[in-house]
Amino acid sequence: MTFTPEQQQELIRERFTRTAEVFGDFAVRERVREAESLAAMLQLRGDERAVDLATGPGTLALRFARHVRWICGLDLTPAILKRARNAAQAQGLRNLDFAIGDAQSLPFADGALDVAITSYSLHHMSDAPRVIGEMARVVRRGGRVGIIDIRVLEDSAAADLNNRIERLRDPSHTTTLKRSEFEKAFADHGLRIVNVQMEEHPRPFDHWMYVAGWKPSDPEYIETRRLLESTIENDAAGFHPRLMNGPDGPALHLVNTVLYFAAEKI
Repeated sequence: MTFTPEQQQELIRERFTRTAEVFGDFAVRERVREAESLAAMLQLRGDERAVDLATGPGTLALRFARHVRWICGLDLTPAILKRARNAAQAQGLRNLDFAIGDAQSLPFADGALDVAITSYSLHHMSDAPRVIGEMARVVRRGGRVGIIDIRVLEDSAAADLNNRIERLRDPSHTTTLKRSEFEKAFADHGLRIVNVQMEEHPRPFDHWMYVAGWKPSDPEYIETRRLLESTIENDAAGFHPRLMNGPDGPALHLVNTVLYFAAEKI
């Protein structure tokens, strides 16, 4: 099903309002290392003005506030921004602000910032290359753009099946980009990749569904599991699914393959 940009934004708001606490707890707790890795890749000096678009619970902004002069976290969803503000206050961080904003139309002038970052957001966007273009637009020449996101295999059939499974789990998912598509979007918008890293993140299926807001009895949970299990023998979607012995019997596990990009505006 294809949605208009406005419908897609409403799906995102609904999904992250419903999961603001459970997803927020997971992202802020589990992705500290990832945020710090991206900060190191961007070689920050400490005097930068930055934006974290689609910040969610402040996954990147809360960490980057320790490395830049000022950062603004933008997101579409008021409920998850409230959580981010509360976390910033609890941590005594005074050099960051949060605001409602659209990643596909950033509220900053051309070249107004030094750094633009985002994590795990592009696969929710109706036009991911446009978002990368907006990130490039708002940073000055020589400024940096940093992205963390999942990726799919270059094979189109594997990519299509991967995205089908992701959409079953999360209706706000649009399309996960291939590495080649990331690289093209960077080049098209005058960004030179200076560092790229890839990691594999093993995850229990049950927890993967839990942070998406589903219970084992939900039809969405059941169908996502059925489709993922059908790829165990041939790994047709690139999730590397496997059954592992657990205290309650065989448990399904998968792997999210994640890309980190650091790029410079030329």
